[in-house]
Amino acid sequence: MRFLDRSTAGHQLARRLAPLLSGRAGTGVVVLGLAPGGLPVAAEVAEALDAPLDATVVRSLAVRGHDRPIGAIADGDAPLVDRHTLRNLGVTAAELGASVKRERVEVHRREALYRPGRDRLPLDGRTVVLVSDGLTDALTARAAVHALAADHPARLILAAPVCDARIAADLRRDVDAVVCLHLPRYAHAAGPWYGEFHEVTDREAAVLLQRRTPVGRAGAGRG
Repeated sequence: MRFLDRSTAGHQLARRLAPLLSGRAGTGVVVLGLAPGGLPVAAEVAEALDAPLDATVVRSLAVRGHDRPIGAIADGDAPLVDRHTLRNLGVTAAELGASVKRERVEVHRREALYRPGRDRLPLDGRTVVLVSDGLTDALTARAAVHALAADHPARLILAAPVCDARIAADLRRDVDAVVCLHLPRYAHAAGPWYGEFHEVTDREAAVLLQRRTPVGRAGAGRG
């Protein structure tokens, strides 16, 4: 299965999600896009479900000179680190600390850019649908899930058009449901599963959020 683009994939994903969310539409559901790439998919889901849209920003941790991620970090949370990779690469505490500091600054920059003048939408007691354009990175997905769990949603659903089967199976232990349209045994990146797959810019992400998040729905964040 290949998707024409992220918007098409979002339409299809919304149809799959709708039965799970029957009777919960409106203020009971919040759709979050794993930013930036997940936001065009999430925007279509939010539109179809008539739900507000917000973003979750997670950054991979890496050390200069190594392409392989060593962890991931979300705003306000301790970093999630792959200890096995740290040992194999010989990453020092100083190198890890520098990566955490660098990526935390980037998380804060994007959070401020995506939500100018408003806080994050409240998630306490609500059904949260976290949408990615591809569930292909276990560290990033798990960091996002852990960060959102701290906001005490009533239900947390992880959804993506394409999901690595191993990662999806592993994450089912941490969320109420994992919804995937295509579940290949191996999916190392989302791009090959789309006909058109451009890099989503910060401006594009911000515009998508502004269209689906009326000022009246803004609420207090975790801080």
